[in-house]
Amino acid sequence: MLVANIVVETQPGKARSVADIIEHLRGVTLRSVEGDHRVIATWTVPEDQHLEPEGVSEVLQAMSGDILEVALTEEERR
Repeated sequence: MLVANIVVETQPGKARSVADIIEHLRGVTLRSVEGDHRVIATWTVPEDQHLEPEGVSEVLQAMSGDILEVALTEEERR
C-alpha cells in the first residue's frame, strides 16, 4: 500500500468546504485545515493502484473549482 501526504491550496476562505469534499474520497484521511486556504490530508492507495501526482491533482481539481494546487509532500510504501 502507498501512503501519500497531500497539501491542497484553495481559494481564500474555501479550505473548510474543500476539506468537506475531499474527506469523502476513499482512502483519504483529513489531517488538518490550516487557515482559510490550505488542507492537509493523507491518501492511502492499495498496492495494485498507482498514485500519480498529476492524476491526484486532476481528480481533486475536477471535484472543486476552489482548489488551486495539489502537492504530494511525502510518499511511503507500507
